[in-house]
Amino acid sequence: MGITSTARRTRAEIAVSIAALAAGSLILTACSGSSDSAGKLDGIYYVKDVNGTSDLGQLVVKGSNVSHHEYSCDGVYEEPDVTSTGEFNKDQSQIIWTVAGDDTRNRRTGTEPISTSSTSISVSGSAYVRDNSDAGKALLDAFKAKCKK
Repeated sequence: MGITSTARRTRAEIAVSIAALAAGSLILTACSGSSDSAGKLDGIYYVKDVNGTSDLGQLVVKGSNVSHHEYSCDGVYEEPDVTSTGEFNKDQSQIIWTVAGDDTRNRRTGTEPISTSSTSISVSGSAYVRDNSDAGKALLDAFKAKCKK
């Protein structure tokens, strides 16, 4: 009788442990869901003729952090001519620029309103397209072709 009672108790303890692990897993999954939605925008986006120049604008999003780079034909795959950094506000409706680039043409200061879709981020009305989208690939190909001239 003692062995049967011990086996039942052990099975009950295992069942309780499994239930606790499952509940903990659900809680962790629920908590991580909010960070997944914040990461939906993660990636690289481009716009042509940034700030009224013939430069290529690049927006890099990692979580709530944003960096903005401007490339001329001379440095499209080297150091950017202008770099600014910022972060999204809580509801991701604005970018708050925290460090402006050194170039006097740089307009990335203060806050700028944004809107998003699955393939683009519009910053103050300028649409930056995701690099791996059809529009992004076409924009990069056109910029490279222009720079080869």
